[in-house]
Amino acid sequence: MLYIKKNITPSTLIGIWQIEESREALLSGLSNHEWIENIHTIKSESRVLEILAARLLIKELVGEERQVYYTTSGKPHLTDQSHYISVSHTKKFVAVAINKLKPVGLDIEQISEKIRRVQSRVIGADEYIDPNNELIHLLLHWSAKEAMFKFLDSDSIDFRKHLFVENFVPKKEGQFFTSESRTESRHQFEAYYNVDKDFVMVCLEEQN
Repeated sequence: MLYIKKNITPSTLIGIWQIEESREALLSGLSNHEWIENIHTIKSESRVLEILAARLLIKELVGEERQVYYTTSGKPHLTDQSHYISVSHTKKFVAVAINKLKPVGLDIEQISEKIRRVQSRVIGADEYIDPNNELIHLLLHWSAKEAMFKFLDSDSIDFRKHLFVENFVPKKEGQFFTSESRTESRHQFEAYYNVDKDFVMVCLEEQN
Protein backbone atom coordinates (compact mmCIF):
# COMPACT_ATOMS: atom_id res chain seq x y z
CA MET A 1 0.00 0.00 0.00
CA LEU A 2 1.06 3.57 -0.56
CA TYR A 3 2.74 4.71 2.66
CA ILE A 4 4.11 8.17 1.80
CA LYS A 5 3.74 10.46 -1.21
CA LYS A 6 5.03 14.01 -1.09
CA ASN A 7 6.97 16.68 -2.91
CA ILE A 8 10.23 17.37 -1.09
CA THR A 9 11.24 20.13 -3.52
CA PRO A 10 9.30 21.85 -6.30
CA SER A 11 10.62 19.27 -8.79
CA THR A 12 11.22 16.10 -6.74
CA LEU A 13 8.34 13.81 -5.78
CA ILE A 14 8.97 10.81 -3.54
CA GLY A 15 6.85 7.82 -2.65
CA ILE A 16 7.20 4.90 -0.26
CA TRP A 17 5.26 1.67 -0.63
CA GLN A 18 4.77 -0.72 2.30
CA ILE A 19 4.64 -4.22 0.89
CA GLU A 20 1.67 -6.01 2.41
CA GLU A 21 0.24 -7.56 -0.77
CA SER A 22 0.81 -10.91 -2.43
CA ARG A 23 2.44 -11.29 -5.85
CA GLU A 24 -1.00 -11.75 -7.41
CA ALA A 25 -2.42 -8.64 -5.75
CA LEU A 26 0.49 -6.50 -6.93
CA LEU A 27 0.30 -7.92 -10.45
CA SER A 28 -3.40 -7.08 -10.61
CA GLY A 29 -2.52 -3.40 -10.38
CA LEU A 30 -0.31 -3.58 -13.49
CA SER A 31 -1.46 -3.94 -17.08
CA ASN A 32 1.77 -4.30 -19.07
CA HIS A 33 2.98 -7.63 -17.75
CA GLU A 34 5.33 -8.02 -20.72
CA TRP A 35 7.45 -5.26 -19.18
CA ILE A 36 8.15 -7.42 -16.13
CA GLU A 37 8.44 -10.90 -17.66
CA ASN A 38 11.87 -11.28 -16.06
CA ILE A 39 10.30 -11.70 -12.60
CA HIS A 40 9.43 -15.29 -13.52
CA THR A 41 13.16 -16.13 -13.54
CA ILE A 42 13.76 -14.65 -10.07
CA LYS A 43 13.86 -17.22 -7.29
CA SER A 44 13.56 -14.81 -4.36
CA GLU A 45 9.90 -14.01 -3.71
CA SER A 46 10.81 -10.95 -1.66
CA ARG A 47 12.76 -9.58 -4.64
CA VAL A 48 9.76 -10.18 -6.92
CA LEU A 49 7.51 -8.27 -4.52
CA GLU A 50 10.00 -5.39 -4.41
CA ILE A 51 10.07 -5.14 -8.20
CA LEU A 52 6.28 -5.22 -8.49
CA ALA A 53 5.83 -2.68 -5.69
CA ALA A 54 8.36 -0.36 -7.35
CA ARG A 55 6.43 -0.54 -10.64
CA LEU A 56 3.17 0.26 -8.86
CA LEU A 57 4.83 3.14 -7.03
CA ILE A 58 6.21 4.57 -10.27
CA LYS A 59 2.68 4.32 -11.70
CA GLU A 60 1.34 6.20 -8.66
CA LEU A 61 3.95 8.97 -8.90
CA VAL A 62 3.99 9.45 -12.68
CA GLY A 63 0.27 8.89 -13.23
CA GLU A 64 0.51 5.86 -15.50
CA GLU A 65 2.60 2.75 -15.99
CA ARG A 66 6.08 3.30 -17.40
CA GLN A 67 8.61 0.81 -18.65
CA VAL A 68 11.88 0.63 -16.73
CA TYR A 69 15.29 -0.48 -17.96
CA TYR A 70 18.56 -0.86 -16.07
CA THR A 71 22.09 0.03 -17.14
CA THR A 72 24.89 -2.49 -16.77
CA SER A 73 25.68 -0.91 -13.39
CA GLY A 74 22.10 -1.50 -12.23
CA LYS A 75 20.89 2.10 -12.39
CA PRO A 76 17.19 2.38 -13.32
CA HIS A 77 15.80 4.62 -16.05
CA LEU A 78 12.39 5.12 -17.60
CA THR A 79 12.43 3.94 -21.21
CA ASP A 80 10.54 7.05 -22.38
CA GLN A 81 13.00 9.30 -20.48
CA SER A 82 10.10 11.41 -19.19
CA HIS A 83 11.54 11.54 -15.66
CA TYR A 84 14.75 10.89 -13.83
CA ILE A 85 14.18 8.21 -11.20
CA SER A 86 15.92 6.62 -8.26
CA VAL A 87 14.74 3.43 -6.53
CA SER A 88 15.61 1.86 -3.19
CA HIS A 89 14.22 -0.85 -0.96
CA THR A 90 14.61 -2.23 2.53
CA LYS A 91 12.68 -4.81 4.51
CA LYS A 92 8.98 -4.51 3.49
CA PHE A 93 9.40 -1.02 2.04
CA VAL A 94 10.18 0.31 -1.44
CA ALA A 95 10.97 3.96 -2.17
CA VAL A 96 10.99 5.85 -5.48
CA ALA A 97 11.93 9.44 -6.32
CA ILE A 98 11.10 11.11 -9.63
CA ASN A 99 12.15 14.43 -11.12
CA LYS A 100 11.42 15.77 -14.62
CA LEU A 101 14.25 18.30 -14.58
CA LYS A 102 17.36 16.71 -13.08
CA PRO A 103 18.79 13.49 -11.64
CA VAL A 104 18.08 12.49 -8.04
CA GLY A 105 19.55 10.02 -5.57
CA LEU A 106 17.47 8.07 -3.06
CA ASP A 107 18.12 5.51 -0.35
CA ILE A 108 16.01 3.87 2.34
CA GLU A 109 17.51 1.83 5.19
CA GLN A 110 15.92 -0.37 7.84
CA ILE A 111 16.69 0.79 11.36
CA SER A 112 19.24 -1.75 12.55
CA GLU A 113 22.41 -1.95 14.60
CA LYS A 114 24.25 -3.46 11.62
CA ILE A 115 25.54 -0.02 10.59
CA ARG A 116 27.92 -0.10 13.55
CA ARG A 117 29.86 -2.95 11.90
CA VAL A 118 30.84 -0.73 8.98
CA GLN A 119 30.92 2.63 10.76
CA SER A 120 34.70 2.94 10.42
CA ARG A 121 34.44 2.56 6.63
CA VAL A 122 31.57 5.06 6.26
CA ILE A 123 32.06 7.98 8.65
CA GLY A 124 34.93 10.38 8.00
CA ALA A 125 37.07 11.93 10.71
CA ASP A 126 35.56 15.37 10.10
CA GLU A 127 31.93 14.21 10.14
CA TYR A 128 29.74 14.80 13.19
CA ILE A 129 27.64 12.08 14.83
CA ASP A 130 25.21 13.23 17.52
CA PRO A 131 26.03 11.23 20.69
CA ASN A 132 22.43 11.61 21.88
CA ASN A 133 20.98 10.00 18.74
CA GLU A 134 23.91 7.99 17.48
CA LEU A 135 22.21 5.08 15.68
CA ILE A 136 19.81 7.26 13.67
CA HIS A 137 22.57 9.70 12.79
CA LEU A 138 24.83 6.88 11.60
CA LEU A 139 22.01 5.50 9.47
CA LEU A 140 21.29 8.90 7.94
CA HIS A 141 24.97 9.28 7.01
CA TRP A 142 24.95 5.81 5.47
CA SER A 143 21.72 6.47 3.58
CA ALA A 144 22.96 9.85 2.30
CA LYS A 145 26.15 8.27 1.01
CA GLU A 146 24.25 5.44 -0.64
CA ALA A 147 22.05 8.07 -2.33
CA MET A 148 25.16 9.92 -3.56
CA PHE A 149 26.65 6.64 -4.78
CA LYS A 150 23.52 5.98 -6.85
CA PHE A 151 23.49 9.52 -8.20
CA LEU A 152 27.14 9.40 -9.29
CA ASP A 153 27.01 5.91 -10.80
CA SER A 154 30.80 5.88 -10.79
CA ASP A 155 33.32 3.22 -9.87
CA SER A 156 35.91 3.15 -7.07
CA ILE A 157 33.94 5.36 -4.68
CA ASP A 158 35.26 5.37 -1.11
CA PHE A 159 32.38 6.33 1.19
CA ARG A 160 34.72 7.72 3.82
CA LYS A 161 37.15 9.50 1.53
CA HIS A 162 34.98 10.74 -1.37
CA LEU A 163 31.56 11.40 0.17
CA PHE A 164 30.93 14.04 2.86
CA VAL A 165 27.92 14.90 5.03
CA GLU A 166 27.92 18.35 6.60
CA ASN A 167 27.18 18.68 10.31
CA PHE A 168 23.53 18.58 11.35
CA VAL A 169 21.48 17.36 14.32
CA PRO A 170 18.91 14.74 13.27
CA LYS A 171 15.22 15.27 13.87
CA LYS A 172 12.18 13.42 12.55
CA GLU A 173 12.61 15.07 9.18
CA GLY A 174 14.54 17.93 7.66
CA GLN A 175 17.36 18.86 5.30
CA PHE A 176 21.14 18.78 5.34
CA PHE A 177 23.93 19.23 2.80
CA THR A 178 26.37 16.76 1.28
CA SER A 179 29.14 16.79 -1.31
CA GLU A 180 31.45 14.47 -3.22
CA SER A 181 35.08 14.67 -4.29
CA ARG A 182 35.22 11.56 -6.50
CA THR A 183 34.40 13.29 -9.81
CA GLU A 184 35.70 16.41 -11.51
CA SER A 185 32.24 17.97 -11.12
CA ARG A 186 32.53 18.02 -7.31
CA HIS A 187 28.75 17.81 -6.93
CA GLN A 188 27.08 19.47 -3.94
CA PHE A 189 23.68 18.28 -2.81
CA GLU A 190 20.75 19.26 -0.64
CA ALA A 191 19.36 16.18 1.06
CA TYR A 192 15.86 15.70 2.48
CA TYR A 193 15.48 13.05 5.16
CA ASN A 194 12.68 11.28 7.01
CA VAL A 195 13.00 9.13 10.14
CA ASP A 196 10.24 6.55 10.55
CA LYS A 197 9.82 3.94 13.26
CA ASP A 198 11.02 1.26 10.82
CA PHE A 199 13.42 3.07 8.48
CA VAL A 200 15.33 6.19 7.56
CA MET A 201 15.16 7.65 4.07
CA VAL A 202 17.35 10.22 2.32
CA CYS A 203 16.65 11.79 -1.06
CA LEU A 204 19.00 14.33 -2.59
CA GLU A 205 19.26 16.53 -5.62
CA GLU A 206 22.14 18.66 -6.79
CA GLN A 207 22.26 22.26 -5.60
CA ASN A 208 21.79 24.86 -8.33
